[in-house]
Amino acid sequence: MDKRAVITGMGVVSPNGIGIKEFLNSLVKSISGIKKVEELTESNFRCQIGGICKIDELLLKQRFPVLDIPIISRSTLLLVQATIEAIESANLKIDTDLFLKLNPAIIIGSTIGPADLWGEKIIPLTNKSQHVRLGSYAFEQIINSSPASMLSGILGTTNRVISSSLACASSTEAIAESYNRIKRGESKLIIAGGVEPYSKYYWATMDAMKIINPKHNDVPEKGSRPMSESARGFVPAEASGILIIEEYEHAIKRKAPILAEIVGENVNCGGQKNGGSMTASNYRELKNCLSSAIKSANIVPSKIDFISGHLTGTKADPFEIKVWKEVLNCSAKDFPHINSTKSLIGHSIGACGAVETIASILQMNNNFIHASVNCEDIHPEIEKTISKDKIAFKRIDNIEINYIAKANFGFGDVNACIILKKCNEK
Repeated sequence: MDKRAVITGMGVVSPNGIGIKEFLNSLVKSISGIKKVEELTESNFRCQIGGICKIDELLLKQRFPVLDIPIISRSTLLLVQATIEAIESANLKIDTDLFLKLNPAIIIGSTIGPADLWGEKIIPLTNKSQHVRLGSYAFEQIINSSPASMLSGILGTTNRVISSSLACASSTEAIAESYNRIKRGESKLIIAGGVEPYSKYYWATMDAMKIINPKHNDVPEKGSRPMSESARGFVPAEASGILIIEEYEHAIKRKAPILAEIVGENVNCGGQKNGGSMTASNYRELKNCLSSAIKSANIVPSKIDFISGHLTGTKADPFEIKVWKEVLNCSAKDFPHINSTKSLIGHSIGACGAVETIASILQMNNNFIHASVNCEDIHPEIEKTISKDKIAFKRIDNIEINYIAKANFGFGDVNACIILKKCNEK
């Protein structure tokens, strides 16, 4: 018999909140984390705004001296910060015999991992013929698996460490993979999620591609506009989101808090056919991903109460909602409520799925749907597809959410979707 997978801990580092408490408060109050980034202005970027996280690096390095080295990726710092909160919120303590005995696996998704170091450290010193100044830490820090491996070293785990990359679907895929490992009985406890760092060299490629918004540099909080007719691209962000995913009976036995249950998933690729490309989704396979996730949850589509959209503020937004409408096979007025957390924090690429999953669970357990800001001028194609009252223009309170669909789609024509269920067990 398949095992049940539940979420027993969460940790987040977000542009509008460091830690679950601050993040929840920002969701409730519609506080944006998008600011003007002076470095981007100085570098003559078209889009000069973004979501940057204010972590206390000194405090983090004092607690974990292994992080206090001459060269270290921002990804590692963000990841460790979110993971420690997730572990502690799951009623676990690192550096204890119990934690070492549980020996969790680690599955982390990211688009560039620690690649921020290339532009910040490696290329500048190499171009000056000073590469020897990189010292002995550079190579071990630059490999894609470094953040996850550094985390394993801090925690002392000897189980699987997986560092995966599936573009914007990276951390959603990490959650889906964790769910399957729990379901098959391969693991009892997994640290899963994603991380994405800020680097102007990374963001430069998006600015050059003209996929990020150049129109709101003077009013940053208005820049991320999912579902809006006036959207002109997404707003980039950094973040990290971590979930503790655990086998149900194991969680019950140790009296862990049960925040939600994962009941279904699907991850696929469109093969860049039938309209799919490196930057667009194959309609048929995107629809198949969403339908298969719902089917795997063993529920009818009408059970979905809320969709946490991928919704980025690009021309793909109307397409996304159109596909959901066909998958759910419902009328415009029976469409579930939908919002976009990216409207408040920007698009954290490889970390967005995990951060948005955390936001979804917080909304489900607190009976509200946060405002999807900046879409007052809703895109006309979206307005033709679903009823306007299904979009959270303002916060919706006192709403019962039992099933959530959380999907993300990435460059390379890749898709990932998970289905979450409310749990009454405490």
